[in-house]
Amino acid sequence: MSSVDRLLLVDGHHLFHRTYHALPRSIVGTDGAPIQGVYGFVGALLRLLRRFAPTHLAVPFDPPEPPFRRALFPDYRTGRPRGTPEEVANFDRQVAQVLQVLDHLAIAHPMVAGFEADDVMGTLATAAAAARLPVTIVSGDRDLLQVVGPQVALFMPKGQQGDVYTPAAVTERWGVRPAQIPDLKALMGDPSDHIPGVPGIGPKTAAALLARHETLDALYATLPALPARQADALRAHRERAFLNRRLVTIVTTVDLPTALAAYRWTSADTWTAGTLLAALGLRG
Repeated sequence: MSSVDRLLLVDGHHLFHRTYHALPRSIVGTDGAPIQGVYGFVGALLRLLRRFAPTHLAVPFDPPEPPFRRALFPDYRTGRPRGTPEEVANFDRQVAQVLQVLDHLAIAHPMVAGFEADDVMGTLATAAAAARLPVTIVSGDRDLLQVVGPQVALFMPKGQQGDVYTPAAVTERWGVRPAQIPDLKALMGDPSDHIPGVPGIGPKTAAALLARHETLDALYATLPALPARQADALRAHRERAFLNRRLVTIVTTVDLPTALAAYRWTSADTWTAGTLLAALGLRG
């Protein structure tokens, strides 16, 4: 493996959501149906490829089946409205077209029933890091901060730019090490996934507790030493806290190909969003 080899993992659903909602529906295909999400996705993906110049690439998507976490907590991610039936159909149709784009570019887009794209990316990032292949993950999901390490960085898009999280950047922003992110979110909860935290314990308090006690387990082992109000809240919501940690912990052992050769990819420098859409019989 050469010194320039690198793996890029792009959260397909996150990238599509951003572009689908950012562009007008007046962008249509040859059949007159909106393709704003496809058009934006193609352009954004090509910009990412040029920026990071990966030698290995995967764009995982969430599968249509519910994640295993829903069986553990039925309210998991239930607070995310999808819109009218027409809007849902339009969204799903464009996701299918995006998958066609990825096939056209010979880009792997793994989906594994019961697991989220985060789990797929966590599994691939862990395997690549073990092989000393540098990894950049592109996603807006903060759960992925937990897999950041010496070989793994998280790029979170923000407007036309974005934030890059290394282990030091995670600690500077959140006050904990990447490995402590599941414990942090177990205490503070995650409204974006409909996960309630321990009442009275927000991000700063949770980070301060973990700075002293390292893990959720160690924290619960020393409840008598905590202020009465904190100890009472933690004691009353113990089951919730440990369930939360399980819900936000990314699975890094998903059953899928992890041999890096399966994700080797060649350059798309000759493509533009317009030429690729035209090749697929679409027009923006």
